[in-house]
Amino acid sequence: MFKYLSLMMLMLLPAGLAGAQERPDEPVDTTVTASATSAGTGNNAESEATGLALRKAVEEACGTFIRGKTKTEDYKTTYDSVIAHTAGYVLEHKVLKVSVDDEAKTTTVKVRARVSTKKFEEEWARAAHTIADEGNPRVLVAIAEATQWTDTGPAYQTEANGIVQGKMEDFLSDKGLQLMDKATVEGVSKRDVILATVKNNVAEAAAIGAKFKADVVIIGTASVKFGKKLDLGEAQMYQYNCSLTVRAVQADSGRILMSNSYTLSANETSRNAEDKALLKLAREEAPQVLKDVLGAWRKRANVGKNIELMISGMDRKTWKKFEAQAKEIDGVTALHLREITESVATIDVEYKLKIDNLADRLEELKDVKVEVVEQNGNRLKMKVVK
Repeated sequence: MFKYLSLMMLMLLPAGLAGAQERPDEPVDTTVTASATSAGTGNNAESEATGLALRKAVEEACGTFIRGKTKTEDYKTTYDSVIAHTAGYVLEHKVLKVSVDDEAKTTTVKVRARVSTKKFEEEWARAAHTIADEGNPRVLVAIAEATQWTDTGPAYQTEANGIVQGKMEDFLSDKGLQLMDKATVEGVSKRDVILATVKNNVAEAAAIGAKFKADVVIIGTASVKFGKKLDLGEAQMYQYNCSLTVRAVQADSGRILMSNSYTLSANETSRNAEDKALLKLAREEAPQVLKDVLGAWRKRANVGKNIELMISGMDRKTWKKFEAQAKEIDGVTALHLREITESVATIDVEYKLKIDNLADRLEELKDVKVEVVEQNGNRLKMKVVK
């Protein structure tokens, strides 16, 4: 009898343990109701209002977490990067009510949404880490715009400081990114960047950015074209089709970090409202551009960075000693000697950690003493110390 009871206990014990292990985690999502209003009527206005309502739902569901981060460094940059991905945190939603005000020409949507607070907090942590890891790079923005079209396509203007560029610069600056001083690059040089953008010459745009010591050059084209007239009873609206193409280029290497396109259908109350449509395009897509650029930086950080290293006072014999020790540094995956000219060695270093770490480790080498002369986000200039 004793053996029988012991056997039964052994058979039941694992099942009890398994049941304890399969206990569901604490809830990581919450359901909220939110409303938002968009200008205009029709499907586009309803879709826009729904998106705004879902954004409000995410902000409300994650409000406690967000308020706890308001005093942290790079709060604005992180917030706009994360909140741009609203759809990623809404597990499901239902439109409860759609109200159209024909007199005010607005559409209001009320939604109930189930929001994953866990996903939001995880994305916040990733974005904050990316911003800190990249050391807030210096950015140069150049976007060519077209409000008129020819038989061959959009007629891009090559003058600097257009509507989309200005709004994009203001947004990125407000969110904490370092923009190149407009006085530094205004005039012919800024126009040269836009000309290179229109010609699709990424290498030239990168070279101009590097000249002014930018780390990243954001180049792009924005266009708007009248679509159709919308008859809304006694009222009329006009639809404009907007398009924005953006590329983020690493200035010192010409490497394309990201390339994306964004589209928007904007409804306005008058004809010849192309400028208003472009302004709406810039306002609505700037957060997503920021998110995409940060995502590209995050991916770049994960796979390793290419750092340009220039060392003066180095000959081939010294290089061989330097190479033997530098390749043993943690995080260094490869060293490529490009050239040694007039006692200056130019080296490409593939490195997985921060550039500050690399500079510190290089200055600690025993057989070849070097020290930092100049440093930016992707470039180190050093000299051999005798």
